[in-house]
Amino acid sequence: MSESSAPIVKPDSSLIEELFDEISKGTLRIPRFQRRFFWKPEAMRELFDSIQKGYPIGSLLLWSAVEQFDSTDEMGPLSVPQAPTGAVAYVLDGHQRLSTLYGVLRLPQDFPKGPDQKFWQWWVWYDLRNDIFVHLRGESPPPHFFPLRALLRTMDFLQAARILQEQLPKEAASLIEKAERLAQKVKSYKLALIRIQGGNLGQAVEVFSRLNTRGEEMTPDQMVSALTYREGQDGFDLAKRIDEIINGLAEYHFGDMSRVIIFRAIVAAAEEDILRTNWSQLAKNLGSKLPDTVKAAEASMLRAAQFLVENLGVPSSRLLPYALQFVMLSEFFRQGPECNSVQLELLRRWFWSTSYSGWFAGANSTNVRLALEEIRGLGKGDLHSFNAVRLDEAARPFPESFDLRSARVRALILTQLRRKKPLAFNGTALSVTGLLGEYDSRAFQYVFKTSDDPVWSPANRVFLPPIKGKTARAQLLSIPQEVRSQVLDSHAISEEAYAALSCGDSRGFIEARAAHLASLERSFMSTLKITLPQNESGDADIDTGGGD
Repeated sequence: MSESSAPIVKPDSSLIEELFDEISKGTLRIPRFQRRFFWKPEAMRELFDSIQKGYPIGSLLLWSAVEQFDSTDEMGPLSVPQAPTGAVAYVLDGHQRLSTLYGVLRLPQDFPKGPDQKFWQWWVWYDLRNDIFVHLRGESPPPHFFPLRALLRTMDFLQAARILQEQLPKEAASLIEKAERLAQKVKSYKLALIRIQGGNLGQAVEVFSRLNTRGEEMTPDQMVSALTYREGQDGFDLAKRIDEIINGLAEYHFGDMSRVIIFRAIVAAAEEDILRTNWSQLAKNLGSKLPDTVKAAEASMLRAAQFLVENLGVPSSRLLPYALQFVMLSEFFRQGPECNSVQLELLRRWFWSTSYSGWFAGANSTNVRLALEEIRGLGKGDLHSFNAVRLDEAARPFPESFDLRSARVRALILTQLRRKKPLAFNGTALSVTGLLGEYDSRAFQYVFKTSDDPVWSPANRVFLPPIKGKTARAQLLSIPQEVRSQVLDSHAISEEAYAALSCGDSRGFIEARAAHLASLERSFMSTLKITLPQNESGDADIDTGGGD
């Protein structure tokens, strides 16, 4: 950067409502080149938990540009005014955090509460009895659940307080006091900002790049590792042991499991709260039992990974619908059982039901704790049915779009992989783990690349290796006659769909294949006694991961 044109970079801070005022005026905006909102509900709840505890949530990087850029007219689920003429600031880093704060705290009273995640995820509640933030998937909240949208609005706060007084008269005073304390913490919380004044887009991106790569956010396992580290002959390094566990899981193609999930499985093995965020207290509780706990958790995690691969047909952690499924299966095997036929059948229903219904996406901490206790009970042989997890909950419908961050899309893929192993266009078997490891989501290639809406459908994706100069469609059209039926069946492509493919009819191919995929999937659900979807198709909620 030349000194004459270099932007000015300076730290700053702001109250949440002060930034909201900028957003409401249209002077603080999300540029169109930013990723859309993708945070999962858990990340949204954790953000408010950090604010309540006064923890830093990272700096927001705001750029006041000389020239204007295309920007969105929304923040989270809410519309914002068009950009005015004059000075406008763009959010370069912090889109997910700011959208969460604005969308939740400024949510209108008449905003839908469900049933889709795109609605209920913006309704965050504070459980005044248990002091936790929760989501509800369209259900009516109990009276002690306080809506965060009412925290910064005097009239809405008073209305919520009146409900407490009317429905919980004996507890109302203490619960309202809790709500007032939370409101004050949110109102007084100062967001750390880094403001960039001037410069061009390239310079602003360079600043962002440098700020974003200097140091990494400390993960929970690193914090507890630092607090429990001991040197000497009896020394113990938690971070190193987690590295070793990850290396062991790689044998089952689960070596890219998040360190945080490995850590949670260890915490579960200690029978501590896996969602605890008071790291110093957790480290104190684990204490001298940590080495033995890690050893037991390591063995159970390896058994869980083996079970997922060999019994449930999950070839890689890349396709696991929910990471907490791994934690809970680890706890099942920590109880020491060799799976009998009854347990196996119940675990299969539990896994597929939670994958299809999206149970983990909307589960609050209380739900997770109860589900964890039940899975332990099943492992001990004390329990023969589930209550915390409803196995009769209807599956979510066939996903309208393809995104590997969607548990529903992963469930669809796993269903097909269980039915048939995919074949290459020449009839040879494909390595699912090999292709995923080398190409990740690029292994799911587009068949048609047009501007029509249906191209986003999972039915327009096929699991084939990228071949230079040979598109997925070309590969499918070059299948030798003697293996055509086997190859097409391995990819769930019906004769009707292939006929449309041969004619270049993109819509006909996608619609015919989608119908065939959905039919195969519903047939599989029926064998597991899973309640079928109420609708033919629906949104592919992004609910497997988060990050800002």
